[in-house]
Amino acid sequence: MMLTFFTTIGSPDRVCRYRRARRSRRGASAVEAAIALPMFLWILLAMLDLGIAVLRHNALSDAAQRTGRAVALHGSLAPQRSGSWGPEAIQTTAAGDEPMLANLQNKLPTMPADDVAIEVSWLDAANGPNDRVQIQFRFTHEPIVPGVLPWAAFELQATTTMTIVN
Repeated sequence: MMLTFFTTIGSPDRVCRYRRARRSRRGASAVEAAIALPMFLWILLAMLDLGIAVLRHNALSDAAQRTGRAVALHGSLAPQRSGSWGPEAIQTTAAGDEPMLANLQNKLPTMPADDVAIEVSWLDAANGPNDRVQIQFRFTHEPIVPGVLPWAAFELQATTTMTIVN
């Protein structure tokens, strides 16, 4: 049985040389891991950070559209019980107590409401039917690990313009 083993693999000297070579390569895996692991983690953090930035931008866009719809329904001809908003410009944060921001609860994930700047302006200086209102949301995205990723803080912005209905 042993004779068959050596005939397929090789001589005993060759087996010993193979084992010695294998032992000397054990440290190579650690060196490869030391090089590849930081690069892998950096790519993972970059993808996570950009994913969070995209999530925040989509949330800002959705919030701007929701606020725009609410404002468009509260023009000068709106029913008395619902009230009329505008045409004075409004600058506030998502934590503000303006009635047009009431539908934003839980719509801005991963963003503190105090850090989301909101600007509402009536472009035609009136709030009658067919006048326009513009809503702008701004938030400064900070990287999850400052200094590790190649980008610094950057501003996310979502703007929508709606036509007042009534």
